[in-house]
Amino acid sequence: MYRQLFAALFSLSYFLHLYLCRKFDTKPQKIKTAFFYSFLVCFLIRSFPQDLNVNSTLFLLLGWTIVLIDEEHHRIPNFITGYFSIAICVMAVVENQILDSIAGGAEFLLFFCALAIASKLKIGIGDVKLAGVIGLINGVVTLPELMIFILLSAILGLSSLLVGPSRIHLKDPIPFAAPMIAASILIWPIWPMLRMNG
Repeated sequence: MYRQLFAALFSLSYFLHLYLCRKFDTKPQKIKTAFFYSFLVCFLIRSFPQDLNVNSTLFLLLGWTIVLIDEEHHRIPNFITGYFSIAICVMAVVENQILDSIAGGAEFLLFFCALAIASKLKIGIGDVKLAGVIGLINGVVTLPELMIFILLSAILGLSSLLVGPSRIHLKDPIPFAAPMIAASILIWPIWPMLRMNG
């Protein structure tokens, strides 16, 4: 039953991906998306056979859509981050973690807002809102955890400039959604270990 529900979630997410890409005039990369979603289904069912973390799974799925839109238009639509934030808050209420979720969202939002101002808006407002969504999912983190996340995001962002198209220059706004989402995926497994050692 679990696997059928999991597969149904991914199928619905695929059609949502197609809808959002069409709505925001973005190439949906249908074949790549199908392979990516299929890989996630196999990996998550094999690695977590009895546990479906809805927040993290939805973030992985919608994260891919956000990356494609951000890469093409250099913006992250409020439509996506807004409704996603509402969905996360509803699930946090169900799990009785709403205060931790909201505090984490505010923590990430304020920190990235300060970074955006310090970088003279090289980090876009959409990226600041995406950071708030990541905070809503993860809850409150310590300062070292937050600094590691920011450092990893920055390294991945700079790396994308070096390997990306030649038309991208340091003076251009950086499409920062992909580095942030990648950093979240890489660092989430080690955050519990950081807390144990802290």
